[in-house]
Amino acid sequence: MNLAYCDAFASFIRKALVSIKPEDQHFDTINGLVGGVMLDLHPTEGYFQSTRKTIDCTDSNGKAYRITVEEL
Repeated sequence: MNLAYCDAFASFIRKALVSIKPEDQHFDTINGLVGGVMLDLHPTEGYFQSTRKTIDCTDSNGKAYRITVEEL
C-alpha cells in the first residue's frame, strides 16, 4: 500500500492562498477569505470516510469556491 499525500497537498494549497497579499498584482482578484482544511467525515458518527480534503474560499467579489484534494 502506498501512502496518500492529501493532507500535505491541502496544507500547501491553503498556505499558498493565505500568503497572497493584496499588492501581488497578478492575484488581486482572488484575495478573499480562505477557510480551513476540512476532513471527509461521516455526518453523524464522525469517522473518516476517505482521505479527501476540502478548502472553501472566496474571491475579492465574494464568489465562493471549494477546492478538493482527493486521491484517484
